[in-house]
Amino acid sequence: MNQTVFYRKTILSIFCILFTGTLDAKLLKPSENGEKKEILIINKKRRIYYPIQDEGLVYSVNGPVRLEFISRFPVLKKNKKSHSFQYKIIVDTKDTIQVNHRYKIQKRIKSVQHPKHNYTYSGNYFINIPKGEHQIQLLSSGKSKYPVLSRVLAKEFEQVGEDQKRIIMPMVHKSAIPLTIQGKKMAYFECSQDIPLQIESKGPKLIKILSRLSFNEWMGQESSYRIRVRSGQKVVGTFYFNTERSSETTIPDHPEWVPGKWRSCEIKVPKGKHIYTIEVLDVNKTVLARFIEY
Repeated sequence: MNQTVFYRKTILSIFCILFTGTLDAKLLKPSENGEKKEILIINKKRRIYYPIQDEGLVYSVNGPVRLEFISRFPVLKKNKKSHSFQYKIIVDTKDTIQVNHRYKIQKRIKSVQHPKHNYTYSGNYFINIPKGEHQIQLLSSGKSKYPVLSRVLAKEFEQVGEDQKRIIMPMVHKSAIPLTIQGKKMAYFECSQDIPLQIESKGPKLIKILSRLSFNEWMGQESSYRIRVRSGQKVVGTFYFNTERSSETTIPDHPEWVPGKWRSCEIKVPKGKHIYTIEVLDVNKTVLARFIEY
């Protein structure tokens, strides 16, 4: 699954929530253009999806909150190959994120309105929204016979106690890279498109992924990067960040690198033992990562 993201400077403030857990998710209803719905039966549960048509979907959101965008694409039952689909997320009418997915058909999903259709596996995309009132728009992108189906979940934040956390070490990795942060040393691990990381956790747990982009001399003051988390072949989530050079953090072993300000995301670990692969989707970009389990 490839994600292509266009951003502006103002989206920087969207991704700045750290050391927090999430409460139960709440399905958001569009404040505009949400009259049409499609009911899908997934694992014997009814799930409401909204088609992203030409007029788009508009959501009014009160932050801080984490939004999860879950999307699927409908196809006729005789068509069983994988399918690509895309849509746009626009934050406060200014910042545009182009989301591209490609997934195979997920069997046993039924539609109340369209029994002759099959549906792809879900594509999941995450954004953190800062404090205040915000408008989120979902617009169609590209040409397709059917509209992309979407549901948006909102997860509020709560504080997690420091005594509940545990540092997770990658399963196979190079030596840790120590960062000096306001006089204190913390171990991070290099992650890139060529060097993915794997971690193991026994759930139910919550894993916080702390990351810092490594700025090279050819990069500007600000830059973006994307992290994808997989469990086996299943994509748990794709996370987009925009960051800037940090003036308070250094990498003594690599003085030619300038670390970016931290950004974070989290994943829920279900019951049982699970292995997660963390990948950087951007070519020629290196991210330094640290993993905390709650």
